[in-house]
Amino acid sequence: MSKLLQFPSQRQLVERLLHLIEFNHPFIFLSGPAGSGRATLCESLLGRLPEKVTVVSLIGRPDMKMAEVRQLLLEQVVDRPLFNPQDALADSFFRMLEGKPATLLLLIERASDLPAELLGELWALCRHNDTLTRPHQLAILLSGDDGWCRRGRAGLKGRAMPALELEVAPLSAPEQRIFLYEKAKTQKIPASLLPKSKVEEILSQAKGHPSTIMQALEDIMTDRRPKKPQPKLPIKTVVLGFVAVIGILLALTYLVPALFGDKQEDVAGSQALDAPLPLPIPGDGSQGAVTQEGSAQSGAVGTGSGDQDSAALVRDWQAESQDLPKAVQSETVTADAGNYEGRRLVISDDVVEKLMTQPGVSGALPTQVVKELTGEAAPANPQSQAGTQPRQDAASAQRQTSTAQSDSTKHPEPAVAAPRVPLTPVATLQKKARTHYSVQLMGASNRPAVDKFVAEHRLAGKIWLYQTQFRGSPWFVVLQGDYGSAQQAKAAIRQLPPTLLKGQPWPKSFAQVQKELKP
Repeated sequence: MSKLLQFPSQRQLVERLLHLIEFNHPFIFLSGPAGSGRATLCESLLGRLPEKVTVVSLIGRPDMKMAEVRQLLLEQVVDRPLFNPQDALADSFFRMLEGKPATLLLLIERASDLPAELLGELWALCRHNDTLTRPHQLAILLSGDDGWCRRGRAGLKGRAMPALELEVAPLSAPEQRIFLYEKAKTQKIPASLLPKSKVEEILSQAKGHPSTIMQALEDIMTDRRPKKPQPKLPIKTVVLGFVAVIGILLALTYLVPALFGDKQEDVAGSQALDAPLPLPIPGDGSQGAVTQEGSAQSGAVGTGSGDQDSAALVRDWQAESQDLPKAVQSETVTADAGNYEGRRLVISDDVVEKLMTQPGVSGALPTQVVKELTGEAAPANPQSQAGTQPRQDAASAQRQTSTAQSDSTKHPEPAVAAPRVPLTPVATLQKKARTHYSVQLMGASNRPAVDKFVAEHRLAGKIWLYQTQFRGSPWFVVLQGDYGSAQQAKAAIRQLPPTLLKGQPWPKSFAQVQKELKP
């Protein structure tokens, strides 16, 4: 029995419905706001009906057409029915039941979502039944929201017993608290997930509606609570911040060299001044001797040069040399060189400019410049050439070895993937009774993992697989079995093999499944 029947208000409402169905054969509207517990109350009513009552039930959907509604209702009246879905409901109904008095309850939940002409056809069915010599014991119970029930009841006339409207009253504050703790105990929700503050929050939002309490507990179990959207940074702020960072980096590239460049030049200049001058090299008679005064003058001019450059300048100095002009002339200069036996050297403008800008050069051409002009290259070092070939051979051998190793390494063949399990059509799961339960064996966001799970446990063809959304990502759920109550689903779980019990399967109502299937 449902936990709602523990409360006096709900128990009295169910008792009244049973009395009306058994004695008065009424046309009843069961009204109440969304989440007031109409579906739970209908479930409790079905559990209390006598066995002689044949129940024809239907859960309405907005996309249903009238022909589909007629077909779903008439198929439950007799076995192997013959009818035309386009005919009126009363015509097919009494033709199939001709000469066979029956006790029937037509229970239609969410009737407000079905086509408007259904209400008129059901009322015509009751009026025609009143005219029969042996009328059927027929009762019709329609569940819908308050506004639809009031408008529909006002439009039904022409029958001795008018249509009735029963409202599902909200639970009182003590009843809400008892219902919450009973359902949490049934679903095995740990007490750590239901602190006092959380309980008060759920009760304040429920406003006496059992369905809202059930949904809150479902959200706690599956962690499907809506997430607060994260605040987005304005694009303008991001762009301005990025530009500011770039400006700071550019400023640092200019400021850092300016601050530390002068200090580095001062240190380099002091090191050059402190360096000792090279010793003079005596020359032959034709070249003359290098005096101490000339050495000092050369050293003073070449302050920024290194030790090797200073030694070369002293060695190439000639006494009869003349000073170079202070400005570079545009025409080509031809000079005689007595030490090359009458050979004429043509000095281009760029060479003259190089001589003018190079510190410490005055007079005759240095040996290095003369070698560049005459094309005389220094002989290559045979030892370095000889050492190059072994290094090239070693590098070639190393490349061949790495190539052989890469060719010999083989990639392992990929494992064979499990066969893909097709998704169950949404229409199949939508047709399931909302009051029934199934067993959730697995839920995962990885589709190959689901296929592997089904293949390992040999569940192909024995399960339903559907896709929903979990925290904004695809979520795949594996269900098995259709059971009339949660107790039957729990009994089926205890019969599962140990390999499936490791995944901690749990009973899940088709009402929750159909809700998750909605986009």
